[in-house]
Amino acid sequence: MRSKLLRLRPYVIAAFVGTILVVDLSNQWEVPIAQLPNELHDRYVSELKADARPAELLRLAEAGNSQAQYIYALRHTKYAPSDLQIRDDVGVAFKWTQKAAENRHPRAMAVLSLYYLRGLGTPKDLVKAKEWANRAADKSQPMGYRMLGDIAAAEAKTINPAKDSPDYKAKQNDRAELLKRSYEQYQLGANAGDRHSLRELAQAYETGQPGLPQNYRLAVDYYTRSAMRRDPISIRTLADRYESGEKTPKDLQQAYAWRLVLIEIEDNSDDDAKLGQLGKTMKLEDVQAGQELAIKLLKDIPAEGSDALARLNPAR
Repeated sequence: MRSKLLRLRPYVIAAFVGTILVVDLSNQWEVPIAQLPNELHDRYVSELKADARPAELLRLAEAGNSQAQYIYALRHTKYAPSDLQIRDDVGVAFKWTQKAAENRHPRAMAVLSLYYLRGLGTPKDLVKAKEWANRAADKSQPMGYRMLGDIAAAEAKTINPAKDSPDYKAKQNDRAELLKRSYEQYQLGANAGDRHSLRELAQAYETGQPGLPQNYRLAVDYYTRSAMRRDPISIRTLADRYESGEKTPKDLQQAYAWRLVLIEIEDNSDDDAKLGQLGKTMKLEDVQAGQELAIKLLKDIPAEGSDALARLNPAR
């Protein structure tokens, strides 16, 4: 009898561990155990593609597929790849983003928070914005951290006491604490690769903020990391900084390269003119070096299509 029990021991242990894992997965995904097979299929087996026909996406979305709901919502925004956009309709985008978020889609939770914070497709609601941002961050969603940072920063902006008010110092301390909390969230977002968070940290180090002393070198580092994730604001900032020598050593090769990158991404006639004027002040070999650097940068920066498609990744 004892020998039979010993032989069964590995199977008992495996069953016990398996049960713990199933319960843990159920808790993490907020899905009843009975629904785990369907959830696993939707997340890892489903052949749903971003370029699925709108009618098929809508059919799956109405059937409760959270990824279909999120894709259908995204394809009704300007952030969808141009060849996949159904139309730009913030009302439709909000409706299906909300359904996807309620259906536990992590990225949709963060986007829904953005809609509530800015009042896109729905009235502004800071409470709901914070609720959905927290739910996204609880799932380690990069944009969730960014949204918590944006929300804390928005709350800080509402605190602007008069200097002669009796609670001026206390209010200023409250404002500083909110800003500090904001940048802590941006740091989490930056660590996860969120370009908005990276840019916010760059601007914070540039000006000096609570918990982030002024440091121009770190500001350029964060601008560069954000630019390499195709953030046009950061790219333009780098082009301007390197050309003027403001807050970073002047480097016309870098300025020329980043301006070329910006033209490739945004195709703005003003940047064409600025590039032409810059080129007139440079030696031919420096212009060529800037062109070569731009080629290298563009190889590492996501293309427009892949950048837009990356938003379809729930974990992005």
